Amino acid sequence: MSLKGYSSSGSLRTLQTRVLVVIMRNPAVMPALRAFLLSYAAVVGPRMLNITLRALRRHDSVRKYLSGVKHVFLSALALNELPIFWAALLASSISFSRITEVIILKFYQSHRLARLASFIVTMLASGCTLRWHQRLLRRDATKDISLPAEGQVKNRQEHGRTIDHTLFTVTSALDYLYRRIHVSTRYKSLRGISIPDHGTMDIYGFVASATIVMYAWFYHPTRLPMSYNHWITKFAEMDTSLLTALRLVKSGEFIYGKDTGCAHVLAPLCEKLGLPKEYGDPALTIPIPCSIVHANKTGNCEVHAAMRFSRAFVSALAIYAPLNMALLVRSRRRLDVQNLRNALFSACRSSSFLGMFVALAWYSVCFARTRAGPYFFPKVKRLRWDDTLGPALGSFMCGWSVLLENPKRRGELALFVAPRAIGAFIPEDFDRFHEYSECAAFAIAYAVLFSAARASTSGFLRTNNVRPRGVVGNALMTVLGKS
Repeated sequence: MSLKGYSSSGSLRTLQTRVLVVIMRNPAVMPALRAFLLSYAAVVGPRMLNITLRALRRHDSVRKYLSGVKHVFLSALALNELPIFWAALLASSISFSRITEVIILKFYQSHRLARLASFIVTMLASGCTLRWHQRLLRRDATKDISLPAEGQVKNRQEHGRTIDHTLFTVTSALDYLYRRIHVSTRYKSLRGISIPDHGTMDIYGFVASATIVMYAWFYHPTRLPMSYNHWITKFAEMDTSLLTALRLVKSGEFIYGKDTGCAHVLAPLCEKLGLPKEYGDPALTIPIPCSIVHANKTGNCEVHAAMRFSRAFVSALAIYAPLNMALLVRSRRRLDVQNLRNALFSACRSSSFLGMFVALAWYSVCFARTRAGPYFFPKVKRLRWDDTLGPALGSFMCGWSVLLENPKRRGELALFVAPRAIGAFIPEDFDRFHEYSECAAFAIAYAVLFSAARASTSGFLRTNNVRPRGVVGNALMTVLGKS
């Protein structure tokens, strides 16, 4: 009796092992699992850093900290989170595209038709997956419909993450198509037509995106994610009172030469900086003195720009130097003097880029509103330099600091900032038409990137060494590269 039970138990384990092997051999399982783990790390990592810093700042107990850690790890497994979404997206797109290719090749023996059918099926699968994800997010968002208006805005920003997926995917797809067109032999055979190479477009793309993002930060902060606003404000080290004054100037409430009741906005800042309160009164002082803009550190705009550069450079170097050293260790290269020197040089180069970004943003505003603007264009009203022209020039000039960065990183920087710039033009409240439009845009862009990544990793198609870039493109190359 015992031998029989042992035999049945052994056969059950054998059956379970065989079923597991069959499942793992499915071509969609491993890429979907890698997509899940990659997105899980992307979700959990920042949240863990956030609660760790918060616990250190508040001196929380170990039990409270561990409770927060448990919540972070478990909440990332929810159906409405990124890991489940990307795992489902990869599993559905790979499964349906493979099935479609097999059917088409069996009945029509046409690789071109099989690729076209696979592209269409991938679009349908990705669009349906995103729509499912949107419905999950909307269902959870309606639970907090009784929140006050401010809480609803925050809740909408937290749950409106599908637009980020779409924008990053669309920009990566457009970048890939542009580079494919540029290297196409058919395009090169056309006479009289020339477009900039992708290296030049990386620069132009970053400058344009940085201009939009920084201008939105000055005057329309709700057009940007809260985390983006917080990061820019922290790195720029601009007092919120000064930002409020600029936005009141833009709205027409802060008017030079008139008492509009806005003197109290800059009064606390003047008192903190040790300056007379009348410096912040628009009825008495025209324009806002540079001493307030410079935080009373110096009266010279050039010296102030140099100080801003040095502070931003040191702050960025404290981030980039350990990061580059960690990447050097991870790459398993020899820790010799040359590699250490290259890692340090790369960190200094990236830190110089961020330092110059901050310095150009500050100095260009001062250059326009006090240095050159009123003297070269005396007919322009003083208020115009503060409500549009000064910050607009600063927003435009700071992007050119990307010329200091490594050419290989310029494209990645442009593809990281471009989605935020496009998102500044998208309405905050989506109706059903906008949601379906977003699904269509995401489906087309994802199908382009998915097909390109499969072609690049499998070697099935000649792609002229053009591979997808950006957050989504690199993720797909990582996920499909080992399949």
